[in-house]
Order: sequence, then structure tokens, then C-alpha cells
Amino acid sequence: MTRILSRNIIKQASKGLITFLAVLFFVINGGVLKAQNQDYQLGVRGGIGMSTISGFQNNGLKLGLAIGGFGRYFIAENMSIIVDIDYSMGGQQSERWITGDRDELKEYRKYRLHYINMPMLYQYYFTDILGLEGGFNFRYCVAGNLKTKIGNDKWQSADLKYNNFDFGLIFGVYTDKLIPNEDFFVSLRAYFGFLDVVQEVGSNKNVSIQVSVGYTIY
Repeated sequence: MTRILSRNIIKQASKGLITFLAVLFFVINGGVLKAQNQDYQLGVRGGIGMSTISGFQNNGLKLGLAIGGFGRYFIAENMSIIVDIDYSMGGQQSERWITGDRDELKEYRKYRLHYINMPMLYQYYFTDILGLEGGFNFRYCVAGNLKTKIGNDKWQSADLKYNNFDFGLIFGVYTDKLIPNEDFFVSLRAYFGFLDVVQEVGSNKNVSIQVSVGYTIY
């Protein structure tokens, strides 16, 4: 009973936190547009990532897309705070050999998860070289399932008991010197989750790396 209540509390708290942060993000950026303050920037970003779930046997990497927007506030010329809101695909895929009726067959498994992310990062930029960034990422899982296939059989899909809320650390590097137009930038980020991804299967955490290209609109 206590375990069920704890899960419900975490679930409701995570929803409230995500809602609050989303409202805060848009309120701040709405004020930015109204004030036309050049200490702020708004833009969009998109990229691809490779994710896995630590703690699973035979875990492999899964390719996924990410797309969203960002707001950045400059504390100083080479220091800033950036907040993103984006959608990303996560999970993992793996394969292993199992013993069938007559011979060994290969079993394929795909954990497919869909997240709304809100990373809040501190950035420090080394002039004419690159920037470093790090901070926290708040994630809300909006959908997830498990697809399996044995040998040449058709894929079978099943519901996945995933945790709605995830939270972890992001570390990354970025630069605007790879592309002539300084409104563009390229970033590489690594994410390490603190909370279990799938319920009732032991310790399992999100781990991912993402390469993205961003464009500053304002």
C-alpha cells in the first residue's frame, strides 16, 4: 500500500513540476519578446541521439530524433543560462540468441519511450573555441511500449510499465564556429538519469548522447 501511495505522489508531483516549469519558461520568454532585451535569445534546435537503459542484460543503443526550442539569458559576455523544451525519442534495442524447438533463434527487443524534456543548463564559452554546459534535465514520459520479435516472426507490441518522471544530469560542449553564420551552433550532450525507467524490473536508468544543430531566431 505504501509503495502504491509513493508512486502516486511521485506521479502527481512530477506532473505539477513539469507544468510549473513549462509555464515559467513561456512567461519568461514572453517577457523577453515584449521587452526586446538583447541579453536574451530565443531559437530552435533539432538533432539525433543514441540512448540505452543501464541495468538491462544485452542492452544496446537505440537511434532517436529530438526537436524543440530554447531560451538563453546571458549573465556575462561568456556566461549564460539556457532552458530548452523539446521532444525526444529514447529507450534501447537489443538482441540475443535463445534456444528454440530445433535450433537457436535470435530474439529482438525494442524499448521505445517518448519524452518531453526541460533541461536547465549553465553555459561557459571560451572565446573563439567552444563552450561547456552542464545542469539538470527534467523529463516527462508521454508514451512507451515494448516490441519483440523472434527469428523471422512478425513484431509483437506490448504495453510498457514505465515511470512518468525522470530526472538527471546533462554535460555537454557546443560551438558556433563550425558554421559561417553565427546564428547557428552545434552541440553534443550526454545525459545520465537518476530514476528507474521501467517499473518492477530492478535498477535501470536512462543514458544517452545527443548531437544537435540550433538556430537563434531572436
